[in-house]
Amino acid sequence: MRAKGGNTIPMVFVTTADGRKGIDAIPYTSLKNDMRKSVRTLRTTLENVDVLNGGAEADRKTTEDDPTSPAADQPEFTEWKNTAGRVIEAAAREVKGGKVLFLLPDGKTVWYDISNLSKASRKKLPGE
Repeated sequence: MRAKGGNTIPMVFVTTADGRKGIDAIPYTSLKNDMRKSVRTLRTTLENVDVLNGGAEADRKTTEDDPTSPAADQPEFTEWKNTAGRVIEAAAREVKGGKVLFLLPDGKTVWYDISNLSKASRKKLPGE
């Protein structure tokens, strides 16, 4: 089954983990013109979809109460600012040797010197 998206080709299709249900379709031109807007729109769509269990609506109360549920392992993306004022969205995965390992929304990871983070961002680091 195919979700919304129009007839534009090529297109990025987002499905459940088993591939049985289409969740969203994003035309390449939308991604090319404004990737951030497309990602925000997709995140909003995915907020209430259980992509691991066939696309059924997620029961948020159960997820929050059950630390073994799949959503419990999901990273929490927040905004981080460096000393120059540049802001990125990432999840802090590990702090070691004066560096923090950031997980970016696109799935990439990058080590970043903690000394380059603003004071406010340093305070958000685990163990700081």
